[in-house]
Amino acid sequence: MNTDELSRDMLDHPPAPGEMVYVERRGQDYTWLRVDDGAMVDLAARSPDAWIFYTGDWPDDPDRWPAFFTDLLAELESMTGGADRCRWSLDDPWPHGH
Repeated sequence: MNTDELSRDMLDHPPAPGEMVYVERRGQDYTWLRVDDGAMVDLAARSPDAWIFYTGDWPDDPDRWPAFFTDLLAELESMTGGADRCRWSLDDPWPHGH
């Protein structure tokens, strides 16, 4: 599915609180699934271009969905260099302080 289809499907079928979801991209095609407690996703067998697991709060207000979805995909794409999600300067020593 494309990003519009993914967004509609995820919005129409939100996970339960605390439920883990997995989102992957292969080329321009996206897939998402719910990960049962203790289940594993075999990334080697799936070989996606980018993937993310998410267990955080899901927006319960549809008006918040576009920003949430955009942020989720940007985080997914940051793993492939498609979005800059760096939160600290490269010269900031580890561990990072707030």
